[in-house]
This record gives sequence, C-alpha cells and structure tokens, in this order.
Amino acid sequence: MAIKFGANELIRDEHFLVLKKENKQTSKGDLYFQLELSNKDGMIEAKIWNNNIPQCNLEQGKIIEVNGKTQEYKGQVSLIIDSCQIVNSEEVDEYSPISKTMVFDIETVGKKFEELDEVEQDYLLNNLEKATEDKEEAKKKTGLYSIFGKVCAIGAFNPGSKKGMVLLLGEKELVPEKENYTYKIFETEKDLLTEFWKIATEYELFVTYNGDNFDFPYLMIRSGINRVKMPFEVKKWGSDKFIDLQMKIKQSHAFKLEMLCKAFGIENPKEAGVHGGDVNELFDNKDFQKIADYVARDAYSTCQLYLIWKEYMSGM
Repeated sequence: MAIKFGANELIRDEHFLVLKKENKQTSKGDLYFQLELSNKDGMIEAKIWNNNIPQCNLEQGKIIEVNGKTQEYKGQVSLIIDSCQIVNSEEVDEYSPISKTMVFDIETVGKKFEELDEVEQDYLLNNLEKATEDKEEAKKKTGLYSIFGKVCAIGAFNPGSKKGMVLLLGEKELVPEKENYTYKIFETEKDLLTEFWKIATEYELFVTYNGDNFDFPYLMIRSGINRVKMPFEVKKWGSDKFIDLQMKIKQSHAFKLEMLCKAFGIENPKEAGVHGGDVNELFDNKDFQKIADYVARDAYSTCQLYLIWKEYMSGM
C-alpha cells in the first residue's frame, strides 16, 4: 500500500525503513540513489540526486530520518530527499510494510446429528465421512461442513500493529486473555460475518493455516447461506493476497499447526487444554470465554509462524 502523501509536500524529520537501495545514473552520467521506503502507513519510492548524496547517510535495512519534498509524476507521488541520517533507536519491525496483514483462524460448530433429516444424515455418514469407521465419531463432525455448521468465532492478529481481535457468537462481554486483544460479541452468525468482511476490506494480505481448504471456503459458503455479500473474490492460487502456511510449510504431507509450533519454538495454542474438537461442546455449554481465548491463541501462534516463514523461508 502506498503512503498517502500529496504532491509538493514538505517532509521534515520523518522516519522510514530503507527496503531497497539502488545506485543509478542519468543519461548524462550523473549518479543518484533510487530507494524504496516504508513506514506503518505503507511504502513510497524516493530519490537522492547527485548533489544531495553527501548530505545523506543511509543503509538498506536501516531506519532513516528524512528531510525532503514530494513530487508527482504521471499520477505517482515520490519523495525527493535532501538529507537523511540513520536512526538506531527504533525497532525495524514497526516500519515494515506488514501493517495491512490479517492473520486469522475460524472456529465452527455444527448441528446435532439428530437435528439432520434422513437425507442429510445419510450424506454425512456415507459420503462426507465415508472413510470414518467409527460412525458415532462421524456423527460429531457436522461442524466441519458448512452446510451443517456455522462460524462461531474468528480470531485475527495484525503483525504490523501487534493487535488482535476476536469476533464471537455469545451472550455477554468477555475479558480478553491477551492484553493486546479485543473481543466483540454477536447474537447471529450473519452479524458476525458482516462485521468480518467489513473489517477485511481494510487489509491487503490474508494469512491462514489451511485457509485454502477450510477457512475461506467455509466463510464463503456461510456468507452465501446468510446472504452476506463478500467484498472480494478469494483465489486459492495465483494470488499474492492469500497465503496458506499449510501449503507453504510442508514436506511430503502437511503438518499439524501444533507440531510446527513445537518445532519452531512457538507458543502452542492447544497447550491450555483446548482443541478444535472441543469447541462444539464448549459452545453448547456456553463457555464462550474458552472459545474466544483459544481462537485468539491460534491466530497469534499462526502469526508467529508467518513472521518466521516470511523472514527466513519466503525468499522475500
């Protein structure tokens, strides 16, 4: 996302992270620096012309304090730097262009098997759960299927702002387990989905674990059933907007998230004793606090895994 500066705007003592620095020459042979900068609001291209290079101290990967002026050319605003110096007192992460990233996870609950009609029961047992030999266990899996279940919670974390949220079906306000989280309660799934997609329009990148095969298809189908309009099309492949870490970090087969957390030294969201398979029972017992805390931990751990993947394995 581009930083929203206007043309001919004076820039004084602004701080940016230097993402890229290239030495270039004009057609007349004059040297200049071409830069790509970022802060919490996004990215901007910048130039340092030959006569200002002596007044500039900078290095790729460092934060710099900048003085200069913006200019507009063919509708694109860039920054012309007069002087700059390296700042060592601030955290690089706060200036990385990841503030518009949503790392999220959903939790679902299903109808009781007895609430399904005969056709639905047969379809669940003899089609969707055909490979499950224990039919009593198969009857408990309605929440896995969007035609028999619903979204009861969504946990999300923003690695740029280091803040998270939980959207939850429930009956009363809850106290977040983590200080940097906020919880919001909804009476209906339709209201929850409407709020999620409204918030989603503010983001440019979405990170999940198994989101290609579960979270996004589930959200899509439930949105259609509830007649909630999605603001964009979700594309599993060929898009830089959606990152499924399960697809990115796999060997001959996909790993469970908790096993990757253990391998990478990340807080395991299930260490507190709650698993995805417990959510249906917790929801029936109206133990909304445990569901909210669990999905918050899941989103946070997924975010930590994403940051490791992004820095060390993505090649970015």
